[in-house]
Amino acid sequence: MARDPRYDILFEPVQIGPLTARNRFYQVPHCNGGGYRDPSAVAAMRRVKAEGGWGVVFTEQVEMHHSSEITPYIDVGR
Repeated sequence: MARDPRYDILFEPVQIGPLTARNRFYQVPHCNGGGYRDPSAVAAMRRVKAEGGWGVVFTEQVEMHHSSEITPYIDVGR
């Protein structure tokens, strides 16, 4: 089945700063707490998108140090 030409722009490269994304499929850097509760599930979800050809795939918020602002609670207020 042929793709509707109205959506062709989604498959075109786009310049973002000094980089060029291969298309306009963009995983936003949202945070749902999954990286805190189950980082392997979050990594698997992002991996599926990257392997599927998404142009940009962001991770979500992670703690870099035990004293960060969300320790010891899961961040649900943002």
